[in-house]
Amino acid sequence: MNDPFVLKKDLLWLQCWMDQNPKLHSGFSTIKDGNLNMAYHVGDDPKNVLNNRRYLANMIRIPLDQWVFSEQLHTTNIYKVTASDLGAGVYNFKSGIPATDGLYTTESNIVLATFYADCTPLYFYAPKHHLVGVAHAGWRGTVNGIMHKMLHILKEIERIKPEDIWVAIGPSIGRDAYQVDDHVVNNVIKSDILNVVDTFVDLGGGQYKFDVKLLNYKQALHEGIPTDNIVVSSYCTYTHRNLFYSHRRDSNAGRMLSFICLKD
Repeated sequence: MNDPFVLKKDLLWLQCWMDQNPKLHSGFSTIKDGNLNMAYHVGDDPKNVLNNRRYLANMIRIPLDQWVFSEQLHTTNIYKVTASDLGAGVYNFKSGIPATDGLYTTESNIVLATFYADCTPLYFYAPKHHLVGVAHAGWRGTVNGIMHKMLHILKEIERIKPEDIWVAIGPSIGRDAYQVDDHVVNNVIKSDILNVVDTFVDLGGGQYKFDVKLLNYKQALHEGIPTDNIVVSSYCTYTHRNLFYSHRRDSNAGRMLSFICLKD
């Protein structure tokens, strides 16, 4: 099965969605020989970060002043972005949308962006409603239900039918590389998701392999999103060293970036 993300130059493009709408621009950045950190908050020279962001903005042909970033704190907080938010977080971390890990918009020419170094990027698209969104899901955000919360907002507040929502689960640490302890798994099993135990493998001694992508997938199904509307990347940020930073692998890692935008 082909991955929904296709590598072209220095970007993984969410090609299966973009093929359906040429006005949609969405994807995930790579490390470009280890030197394409997109985040200000990891100790990199801010000038380097800004240059990297400008490089990416030029690649997708949308100026940085039309981008919106958030102050990610492993929350389940979701924020609806409008044109009044343009430029948030572009030039420093603290100016991003405060304490927020999920962004969505119904307006054109706004790039929504979130950061990663093993956590799971979630993408949302409702073609009939001109709506796009992104969410940052580490294990905490996943277990606490950021997928549920975003889809609840789209269904209940934006009044979108589940069958009209598309979900993509992007590159993140894979199950075989992600070992967790009882604390994480004890939180996972509290979920009312069908067959939630399928998301982890007991290694003994209070250690487990955990499939964050699968739990997010099951959460999307639980919210009524049809199987055919969900795509999942097979890329693992830990094992694909030539493409990604990994906090688990390298504790001083930079950050990749997910992005999505609908142009006019």
